Amino acid sequence: MGTVDDLTLLVEIIEAGSLSAASRKTGIAKSSLSRRIGDLETQLGVYLFYRGPRNFSVTEIGLSIFERGQKIKDELEAIKALAEDSSKRPTGALRISCPAVLTERIVAEFAINFSTAHPDVRITLDSSIGTVDPSIGHYDLAIHPARGDTMADSELVRQKLVSLPYGLVASAELTRSLGKIAMPLDLENQFGIGWAADGFLSRWKLTDRVDKTAELNVNLRFSANNLNVIKQAALNGLGLARLPLIMCETDLLEGRLVLPLPDWSPPSITIYALYPSRRSLTLAGRLFIAGLARHLQEHLPSA
Repeated sequence: MGTVDDLTLLVEIIEAGSLSAASRKTGIAKSSLSRRIGDLETQLGVYLFYRGPRNFSVTEIGLSIFERGQKIKDELEAIKALAEDSSKRPTGALRISCPAVLTERIVAEFAINFSTAHPDVRITLDSSIGTVDPSIGHYDLAIHPARGDTMADSELVRQKLVSLPYGLVASAELTRSLGKIAMPLDLENQFGIGWAADGFLSRWKLTDRVDKTAELNVNLRFSANNLNVIKQAALNGLGLARLPLIMCETDLLEGRLVLPLPDWSPPSITIYALYPSRRSLTLAGRLFIAGLARHLQEHLPSA
């Protein structure tokens, strides 16, 4: 397999959007970047980019390797930051915004433990914001979910923490009333519950276990910007809902909610840490993000 340095260069090129932009960012000559990527392709035995006179775009396997390379790159940066600050103690204020459901379900426990371990850090965890402000205001970082490519472009650094699997759920009573359900088409134009984070879309994408995709049109009978409210609406039989499986474990186990199409699921949600720049992030912020990523990956089911 290619070296870690070559993988991080691959990440830099794809994040920059071109060899020229990556060259300006890294200070490495364009010809050297091209040669390094060629060496990596030879070692891996796959093409990472489509090359043409006017076309230089990432291949499907290149994109998959890029996603894993991002994790390596982020971990390397976290390791370097930890090494650089090994003689220091994190101090000062750390202001974090996070949607309420994420705070309650997966972030609060870690934040409390982090505060206990680092008493010199003054943490403010604000769960009142459900959408991302591209400038994140006066916060040092924001924890934010996004489905696919729905996150708006911004100047913020975007660091992936974990991907959460989602399920298409409905109340047991509603599912019984729908009769036999074998394919997404059997649920076409049924009542659905909309979510503000995706613009209250009424056309939902579903994927089966062999990555076959389908689109389902729903009649939005009820919508909300809070997943807890969406879950309650689903429990009350208002319609189909897309919810993180971690939110539904007990209700699914006890039969209050069911998966009408157990072999089909909505796209997963990726949880990101957003912040202005790596240089602006304090030691406390870097430690918080690195620790939260480990906590989520260890304690949550991955997509």
